[in-house]
Amino acid sequence: MKKVLTTCFIFVCFLSISKAQNPGCDGSRYIDNVFPTFKKTTVTYAPTTSHLGGTINLMMDVYEPDGDVVVSRPVVVLAHGGSFIFGDRTMMGRYCELLAKKGYVAATISYRLFPFLNLGFPDSLDVFDTAVKAVGDMRAAVRYFREDAATSNQFKADVNHIFIGGYSAGAVTALHCAYLDGSDDVPAFLQTLIDNNGGLDGVSGTSANQSFSSSSGAVVNMSGGLYRSIWIDPNETPLVSIHGTADETVPFVSGLAANIAYLEGSSKIHAQAEQINLWNSLHIVPGGGHTNIYDLAAYAPHLDTFWVNATTLLESLTCATVGTVLPEYYDKNWQMSPNPNDGQTLNVILPEATKKVQITVYEGSGKKVFSQVFFNHTPALSLGQLTPGVYFVQPVDLLNPDNQIAPKKLIVR
Repeated sequence: MKKVLTTCFIFVCFLSISKAQNPGCDGSRYIDNVFPTFKKTTVTYAPTTSHLGGTINLMMDVYEPDGDVVVSRPVVVLAHGGSFIFGDRTMMGRYCELLAKKGYVAATISYRLFPFLNLGFPDSLDVFDTAVKAVGDMRAAVRYFREDAATSNQFKADVNHIFIGGYSAGAVTALHCAYLDGSDDVPAFLQTLIDNNGGLDGVSGTSANQSFSSSSGAVVNMSGGLYRSIWIDPNETPLVSIHGTADETVPFVSGLAANIAYLEGSSKIHAQAEQINLWNSLHIVPGGGHTNIYDLAAYAPHLDTFWVNATTLLESLTCATVGTVLPEYYDKNWQMSPNPNDGQTLNVILPEATKKVQITVYEGSGKKVFSQVFFNHTPALSLGQLTPGVYFVQPVDLLNPDNQIAPKKLIVR
């Protein structure tokens, strides 16, 4: 039953496989705003040791879709910015609200900041030490949800789909949490800091917490950086980012972040991801700075596009949608644009050898909404006016049915 299966049968089976991955996957949830309200719970997620040697308890605010009946939900753990000196977890509240309304469990965490009132302004070594501590804190937060799922199950977390991210220093934390591991070539000063802070998993959390995995499934990077982009290896965590080209705090390419510590920014990070064929998406904001792209109305379309990119990636990972379970013999060498789309016109570019093609558009449920035969390899589809949602586009080579073409997902806004 290999290539002799009809395209329609393969497509329906494909949809069935994708929806089985998470009980909430319906083609809309995790991308669209399906919940009008959310609820917030504040919890202690980990005891830890402060910079001054005392014991402190780390808190986080957990946002959930209000009235949700799904028993297993993907989780996004976010960390705020502030150069590892300032800031607090409420700064990421608006993004947690955004995610909760789409059906995610979203958490914004407090993590250990450098106590400059006690120790003075930090030097670069102090900042690196604090970043290592923050990575350990984020790992403890990820473990918290796995421990909760195994015990009281208060937050009904899908432990196979826990994602991490943040803004500025929080994004730096998430990037290092995801990509810094024991196989990397780490300079001696940084290895010493890691060793002094209990290793890569850190000292935060109870012994029960530390018995769970701190692995994550994707990084949501908002104007962050990584000490060495070469640390990103093939088959590691997918990545979605937004970064302004005129960022003077965390450089878009590379340089001193906050004039204190060297970082490689999103440009170099995604160049590395592209080179090793890691699933990634970078939204570049020309002329955008470090904070204005998140606060000024003029940049709102850029931020909206980024969150479309981010939630599309997270939904795809959660639901194992297009491109993750296709057989090897599928031809994936075709393009469509624009995507996301306004639901009116879709341009398709197929391999030049495709002379007669039928293109069908399906709703996420598998219902056919559009089908037409074209006699060229660059058709323009007049879709009418598709309602906002998730669709799948399936070309069929009518003159060469053995050439099975992969379906692709279309987002209509």
